[in-house]
Amino acid sequence: MKKPLIKNVLIFSLVSILFAGCNPSTKTKESKGTTSDGKVASVQVEVFDAVKIKDQIVETIGKIPGEKEIVSLLNESGASYIIDLTIPAEQAEKLLTKTDQSFGMGLYAFDLLYASVYNRGDKVAETSRVTEDIIDKLGLKGELVSSKNYVGRIKANVDNKDSLDYLVTENINHYHQQLAGGEHPDVYALSVIGSNVEALYVLSQTTLLAKNNTKLLSIMNLQNERVQLIFSLLELMSGDENVKPYYEKFKPVVAFFGPNMKITEKELAQIAPLMETIRGNILK
Repeated sequence: MKKPLIKNVLIFSLVSILFAGCNPSTKTKESKGTTSDGKVASVQVEVFDAVKIKDQIVETIGKIPGEKEIVSLLNESGASYIIDLTIPAEQAEKLLTKTDQSFGMGLYAFDLLYASVYNRGDKVAETSRVTEDIIDKLGLKGELVSSKNYVGRIKANVDNKDSLDYLVTENINHYHQQLAGGEHPDVYALSVIGSNVEALYVLSQTTLLAKNNTKLLSIMNLQNERVQLIFSLLELMSGDENVKPYYEKFKPVVAFFGPNMKITEKELAQIAPLMETIRGNILK
């Protein structure tokens, strides 16, 4: 009778150790003032630590289809570039926290791709400046703005469509490479979530506004994997109290995307406002 009990205790202990090793939290002391005898009172609280799940973050991001895929499909479908769907440069001044700035870097990164594919050199130059400012505020200038000086090269080639598209794509790839190997997986995760939120927002709004949206609805129906993986990334980051509300708000979006789901006009009418709300919450 004792052997099964010992075996179960050992299994439980091993499982507990595994879960403890995967816990993306770090304990720290939080001050609670002083006691009546003058001693400092404190309690231990858990603080989310994205570094502990860096490998999972990088692995999940590696599976997400590139955001440029959406822009290219929009362009090939004949959809027009809609500047009103992009984020004004001055909006970046309202991104005050690290969380908002990380999300914002992703939002503007998609707008950069969107403008470059549609040969909007003016918008590319403006958005490049904004992303550079956000990177500086995040304290990542030395890590992300390399000697390759993509921003300077982009500004010098705003009238050359092929060079502009190539340089913006290389710039985005450089960001991915540097952040994937760096020590800021939280920024990396949130920026990728931001760029995909913007991609889904622009796609859904463009589809909603189109007079003939048959081709665009087809593109919407190609986004199942993207949506599921972004949700997985949000779930990984939901231990951060600043990110958890976005995880909760993305749940209704996931309900429309799955192996046996089809986006029609009816679903689109619900998805588009959801994406607008999620994006708006980042920019508020």
